[in-house]
Amino acid sequence: MSTSHVLSFIAACAITAGGFAIASPAFSQGREVIVRAAPKDDVPRRYVTYSDLNLVHPAGLKTLNRRVNSAVRDVCRESVGPNGDFYIEMGCRSLAWTGARPQIDRAVERARQIAANGYSTIAPVRISLSVQ
Repeated sequence: MSTSHVLSFIAACAITAGGFAIASPAFSQGREVIVRAAPKDDVPRRYVTYSDLNLVHPAGLKTLNRRVNSAVRDVCRESVGPNGDFYIEMGCRSLAWTGARPQIDRAVERARQIAANGYSTIAPVRISLSVQ
């Protein structure tokens, strides 16, 4: 095989490989991948109710935060175990609070809407805590 044939073969391979590299992303665009999984039943979970609290007042919000903190501790102790690593438990608590804060904010906003208008566009729910 001559040098020119080898160079032609290499060039053809390079062009073909380049075409595949460019075409692959183009063909994959627009394809949405959805992954679904059933919720784990064995994940520790706690629910915090607040229907008895007036979240417009600081005392009500303070009580809600205490309830959430207690639920966070319970969930993380159950997740990590009674003799779990301190840092793992602190990470667990941080994760649980990250999930709880937006729910607390919605609950407070709902209370403010009710105080201002007599009704709210936000559905009443309980705060759900887990560390999945």
